[in-house]
Amino acid sequence: MPNTKAKTILVADDELHYVTVLRSALEKEGYNVVWAQNASETISKISVKPTALIMDLMRGQSNGLELCRQLRMLPESKHLPIIVLTSKGEESDEVVSLEMGADDFIHKSVSTRVLSARLRNILKRYAPTAPVVSDEVSAVKIGPLEVDKLSHSVKLASKEVFLPRKEFELLWILASNKGKVFSREMLLRRVWGENVYVTDRTVDVHICKVRQRLGQYGSDNIETIKGIGYRIKA
Repeated sequence: MPNTKAKTILVADDELHYVTVLRSALEKEGYNVVWAQNASETISKISVKPTALIMDLMRGQSNGLELCRQLRMLPESKHLPIIVLTSKGEESDEVVSLEMGADDFIHKSVSTRVLSARLRNILKRYAPTAPVVSDEVSAVKIGPLEVDKLSHSVKLASKEVFLPRKEFELLWILASNKGKVFSREMLLRRVWGENVYVTDRTVDVHICKVRQRLGQYGSDNIETIKGIGYRIKA
């Protein structure tokens, strides 16, 4: 019988053997596991309000990358933690997965212990925190750009701009410290944490997406400081 108090992990994968092994490992750690065999079933099972989604790229069907993009457009899953799995692991898949809004990209050859550890790390970052009443800045405005940390919203010239969570966190760090240069390593630690195995390229991909979403403002104001990192113009 499912534990009604446990976190629910939605696993989207068409490999029964792998799902069986993964389900067993996750259930031993106290998670409830819901299985979806394809993209359409995954979207329909978002209604169970999973705590996170672990999804295979599911080639040959409705593409897993396209599924990730669709989920980021749905109100009920736009902030859902998503881990993409693959059995091939080409760099191009990793880059596109991150561009589509995935939080992590993991090869299926890793042990279930490693996968579970990275899942826990992601869930910690997504855990809600109580609002703190203090003098800490919770919203910034830089010219036409407005970034509100509490409502997780971005406006450009008063028009709402959607940013997935990681892109928002990067923008918030830069915007709330305008003029300050952050190295890729600093941004990796602040946004992805100490124990997530992603590369400097991950930061570059996300910064590129932030620039694209902000259009000309992003191109003009999010600066690359050669050999160091990034900043927003003061």
